[in-house]
Amino acid sequence: MAKVTAPFEIEGTIDDLNFYKASEQNLVRLKGKPGITKEQFANNPIFNTIREHGTEFGSCVRKARIFRLLAKQFYDKAKEVSFAGRVNQLLLEILEEDTTNKKGERKLEIGLQNSELHEILVNFEANKLRPLNKVAKKKITFDWKQNKIDLTTINTEKDINWPEPEANQIHFQIAIANWNCKEDKFENHYSNEIILEKNDSEAQLEFQIDKLQTQDLWMAYLFIGFSNKERRKIKPLHKKWNTTTIIGIQNFNTKK
Repeated sequence: MAKVTAPFEIEGTIDDLNFYKASEQNLVRLKGKPGITKEQFANNPIFNTIREHGTEFGSCVRKARIFRLLAKQFYDKAKEVSFAGRVNQLLLEILEEDTTNKKGERKLEIGLQNSELHEILVNFEANKLRPLNKVAKKKITFDWKQNKIDLTTINTEKDINWPEPEANQIHFQIAIANWNCKEDKFENHYSNEIILEKNDSEAQLEFQIDKLQTQDLWMAYLFIGFSNKERRKIKPLHKKWNTTTIIGIQNFNTKK
């Protein structure tokens, strides 16, 4: 940037010089050089890796919209700011399990055929600040044959790590969903909600939930939330204290 000394003002462009006025001064600077054009980016092989990643990541972002709807009622009550981005990364990780197609053409529905999908999906958290293993002291899984969780009783005082704000009630609910990734369709069911007081005694966890009728990829979710009850008024704690977790899957897409 240079300063122009002249008995008159100069504004405009001469060749590569751009004259302008700022802070009551006449200044001049070289015009900026144009960046990469759309045509150069599309045709230059040096950008192949970026284009391939962009194509695959974009497809995962589109599929993530349905994925977040599978247990939307739970996600609305337990998630933090990184949730949407972590879902995109989760689906991209699954897409990369497609070893049939070349990079840039891999498909999420092919990646979902991975026989080890359980290791990627189970324990995925909506709220990474409150993972299930930091809330419940007992391991909880879903029994697809019985259509229920394997935990039937709980001592809410001893078996739960209660959040720092004052809370005296805990909310349990489960959900199951079938995801047809290729056709962007899903089926889901939510159970009854169980609300228990914070006390040192065993309480029953008896959920009723309909069975899924479609068979693609089944996922089971557990929601645990907290609230404070004063007389007849119940005040839910902020969603940052709650947890929503995938606790089991059954994959009908797996290659035989």
